[in-house]
Amino acid sequence: MGLSRLRDIWSRFSGGGVYPHELAFLLDLPLRRLILSPEKLADRLHLKNDSHVLEIGPGSGYFSIEVARRIPNGILELIDIQEEMLEKIRVKGVKYKLKNLRFKAGDAASLPYEDNVFDMIFMVTVLAEIDNKEACLKNIYRILKSGGILSITEQPGDPDSIPFLKLKDLLEGYGFKYVEKYNQRLNYTANFTR
Repeated sequence: MGLSRLRDIWSRFSGGGVYPHELAFLLDLPLRRLILSPEKLADRLHLKNDSHVLEIGPGSGYFSIEVARRIPNGILELIDIQEEMLEKIRVKGVKYKLKNLRFKAGDAASLPYEDNVFDMIFMVTVLAEIDNKEACLKNIYRILKSGGILSITEQPGDPDSIPFLKLKDLLEGYGFKYVEKYNQRLNYTANFTR
């Protein structure tokens, strides 16, 4: 691997943009549970066993596996700009014998789904990494069912973290209605409805 490639990876890791798939193993470190466990996040999502869920930017699937387990009669669709990340989740899905995972490589600014299909859409430390937030949020509004939940989790200290009040203003500007916030010292999850 060349020096310029290493600089690019370090730049994306340390302060902006899409998290590098080359460092995906860091996303699965057990220490991460101290910040936010997959179980704790899934509790915040109000999942039903037949929910149709979209996770935007799942990375290595740290939260995906637990969400998929909680919706055994539903579907968890995963979209990520990096095919390499989706492949890591495919491997985990086989390991845990999950049959309800669907994968798409793509950009969050042009979500390739029909209107009004998802009960829940969630992102964990992803929204700030999306260049065209306007297109992304308009698409989310379009594909989320009326009454469906958009859940955003942020971790203060992450170089791309969005402060809660700024997030609330942003989403309300696109027609989402604030419902609730789960707070911990190292993260927050804010849920909104369409």
